[in-house]
Amino acid sequence: MASFCIVALVCIGQEKWKQHKRRKRSHLAGTDHGIISERGELLLTPTLPYIFDYLKCLQDHCDPYTNPKGYIPLCMSENKLIIEHLGVRLMQIETASRAFSDSTVYCYNNTLGLPGPREAVAYFLAKHFMFPEQRDMSFREALNLIRPEHVAFGSGAASLLSQLALSLAEKGDAVLIPAPYYAAFDADLKIIAGCIAVPVHSSDPTIGPTPDDLEHAATLAEAKGLRVRLLLITNPNNPLGTIYPPELVKSAIDWARSRKMHTIVDEIYALSVHDTGFESALWTLNNDLRNDVHHVWALSKDFGASGFRIGTLYTQNQALLSAVANLNIFSGVSHPMQMIVSEILTDDHFIYSFLENSRNRIRYSYELVCSRLDEMVIPYIPAKAGIFVYADFSSLLPEQTAEGEARFSSLLLDAARIIMTPGSAQHDKKPGMFRICYCFVNPEVLEMAMQRLDRIVGKIRRRHWDNLNAESLTDIL
Repeated sequence: MASFCIVALVCIGQEKWKQHKRRKRSHLAGTDHGIISERGELLLTPTLPYIFDYLKCLQDHCDPYTNPKGYIPLCMSENKLIIEHLGVRLMQIETASRAFSDSTVYCYNNTLGLPGPREAVAYFLAKHFMFPEQRDMSFREALNLIRPEHVAFGSGAASLLSQLALSLAEKGDAVLIPAPYYAAFDADLKIIAGCIAVPVHSSDPTIGPTPDDLEHAATLAEAKGLRVRLLLITNPNNPLGTIYPPELVKSAIDWARSRKMHTIVDEIYALSVHDTGFESALWTLNNDLRNDVHHVWALSKDFGASGFRIGTLYTQNQALLSAVANLNIFSGVSHPMQMIVSEILTDDHFIYSFLENSRNRIRYSYELVCSRLDEMVIPYIPAKAGIFVYADFSSLLPEQTAEGEARFSSLLLDAARIIMTPGSAQHDKKPGMFRICYCFVNPEVLEMAMQRLDRIVGKIRRRHWDNLNAESLTDIL
């Protein structure tokens, strides 16, 4: 049944899939077997609005030598440039031995994580988030800063965000998120916890929201009958690739505290910084998180390991940790994987070499994309971190609306076989903004994608939309 669903999503398209679901529900309504609940109905909504196009790309992906006209997905924020480096380290014999030689990995234990791996995460956070300049920090010194009992594992950052929303807010409560923001946050907060994501728009999103911006968004939410309970800050920002100044992060947390709200600080791109200026909230707050600030990180982005489903939570709220411990019965991290991560995070020589290699590769691909965008005269937001660049294609839209953005997306997919993350999916008010995830493919394929994009841009500028047809687009690939 699962394989059928995936094929259906790709082959019959999103609209036909909706029709298929309606027919299926109608058919099941008259039977006593296989009926899905109303709660189950809510789970049928895709977590990402562009997931159908992405799945289509995976079925016929581009290869420079064997399939040069295949699809190139630039919508998924994954760093595939560093997988080989990580894989070589993980395939060492002693690493596999560590994962399975200790009898504790076979048995039930604290659902927040095994003692050793929690110590490893505490060491890693102290050394790479609080004091990144202190390379000679000892294990004991690190654990005096970050207490392992305040650390928890979770099956990815998304799972932890869902658990935090469920544990800190009530169904129907609002979560403020500076916009534009990661498209899946809506689902992360709603599917289980039932919380409502509320975009916080500001005059300059690259700098971030001021207390006035936050207050304005909160007031609008309250006018709709919502209780504003949480503030979610992603720093470095996704999709902008910018870094919030420490004073802005501090002022946002102070504002939330003045309203007796909780703040979740998502620093999942903290070690994918290819410029300067990032300061972790752990340092900004002098590690004084109290009961209302909660830090989330994961291996998904900085280590290119989204498939591992390993996230970390650091909080000084003991009641919250107890709640997460119970929830982790359903979404914990396997003990062998915890042991493997423990070994990696405490291998200083590997970590410093790996992160340096990652930064260099990110920087190379970032500069490749930016140079091509400059040649096309396409504006973009200069990034300091992350594995994407946010570009402005609004001048190419047939009309300055969400529909115009959707038509441009369809043209890219059909004629150039490229998919980028549309701004509408990220709650950007300006049509035509797109996130280009340049680390999902190697530089050779990335160059091919930018060449196709350049041809599309040229066609639109020369012919305009009224004169575009199948014949005029035959030479894009």
